[in-house]
Amino acid sequence: MNIYLNDLSLQSKKSIMENIPFIKNFIKLIENLSSVGNISLNASHNLWGTPVSGFNVTTGTCINGSSVPHEYVTLLRTLYSKFSLQVADSLPYFSEAEDMKVKSSSVGTACMQSSPVISFTFDGHYTTDTLSGWLQQDEKAISPAEVRNIYEEKPSNYMYLADISACRKYNPLESPMWNKEVSKKLLEGVDFINQDPKARQGLLYHHGKIIAEVNGWTYNDELSKLNSNSGQLRYIFDSSLSFVEHPTAYLSLDMEGPDLAFELCDKRGRHKGECSWDGKMKEPKENHDIKVKR
Repeated sequence: MNIYLNDLSLQSKKSIMENIPFIKNFIKLIENLSSVGNISLNASHNLWGTPVSGFNVTTGTCINGSSVPHEYVTLLRTLYSKFSLQVADSLPYFSEAEDMKVKSSSVGTACMQSSPVISFTFDGHYTTDTLSGWLQQDEKAISPAEVRNIYEEKPSNYMYLADISACRKYNPLESPMWNKEVSKKLLEGVDFINQDPKARQGLLYHHGKIIAEVNGWTYNDELSKLNSNSGQLRYIFDSSLSFVEHPTAYLSLDMEGPDLAFELCDKRGRHKGECSWDGKMKEPKENHDIKVKR
């Protein structure tokens, strides 16, 4: 997964020393993301020439002439070195203003690739899940644009780290919930068990869809409707778009259980067992077959 630096967030009216706590939080955020997902941190070619909060990382000096302790100079240089300088300073550009006077090729590239950016939060301006602005793709075309923004540690970040291409090496009937670490992060703090039935069903539906998708499963509206009736709604996902080297399988979200789990079925709709969100399998104890054709 590619994540791009929002270099617009490098600017601040505060001194670099005032912003050191925010920089340490930013480094911790990167480390947490890297510990779970296979991510690539990217920035523009001119990153090392771009000051952070008035501090020139290359020369180790502040624009206002103030000094920075050596330990923080090293910290900032280590931080910059974590980014691969993959983005040329050229189109496409992103700007928060339509006049495009202050623009970023790094954020522009993230927009074009539908990848997230990661931002510093020096003044709170970038503490938002989505950045809205303008995208310039060529010399004339400027259009409204949005890009997902990572700025603090929270479970929803890990939706961005689901490398669905990794599904190809898993058999969906054997490893339907292969993305365990990302799933665990996404469900941190979610309590399904200590809820009244109606609230639990709402949580199961919301989080069940997310967990299925980050493990490569795609919601199948046709089969969901085919297997639903006036007394029970079914939410069914299939493996065909991501687990491309294996026969199609199906997951049916278990809306009756106390915790998040799915009923696993083969390509003919035959029940193969119950799969919890963390990949633990239970042998089938009752018939949970689904219809796969009318």
